Amino acid sequence: MKGLGFLWVLLAFAVVVLAAGIPYWRLPYAEINRGHFAVLPGALLLGFLTLVLVIAEVARVKLIAVTMLLAVPAIDIVSIVKDTAADPTSHNLWPFELVIAALSGGAVVLPVVGIGLAVRWAMARMEAR
Repeated sequence: MKGLGFLWVLLAFAVVVLAAGIPYWRLPYAEINRGHFAVLPGALLLGFLTLVLVIAEVARVKLIAVTMLLAVPAIDIVSIVKDTAADPTSHNLWPFELVIAALSGGAVVLPVVGIGLAVRWAMARMEAR
C-alpha cells in the first residue's frame, strides 16, 4: 500500500478540492463572508479523508499533513483567479485570504492528524497484547 501511497494522497487531495471547491466557487464573492454552510461538507470530508489516510498508513504522516493542508489554499487560489478574471479589483487583499485559508485548513487537518496518530498508537498497543 505504501508504494501507491502518494497516489492515494493526491487522489484524496483532488476529491477534497473538488468536493469543497465546487460549492465555494459557485458563491458570488460578495456573499462568501456571510457564513454559508455549503462548504461544511467539504470541511468534514477534508477531516475524514485525512483521518483515513493517517490511520491506514498509506504514506508518511508529514506527506499526508502537508498535502491536505494545501487543499484549502488551493481552493482559494482557484477562487481568486476566477474572480479576478471578472473583476481585477475583487481580491485586493489576496495574500491575507491565503493566510486565512491556510489557517482554516490547519484548524481541520492538524487536530485530525493528531487523532489519527493517537488511534494508530492505540491500535498498535492493543495488537501488541
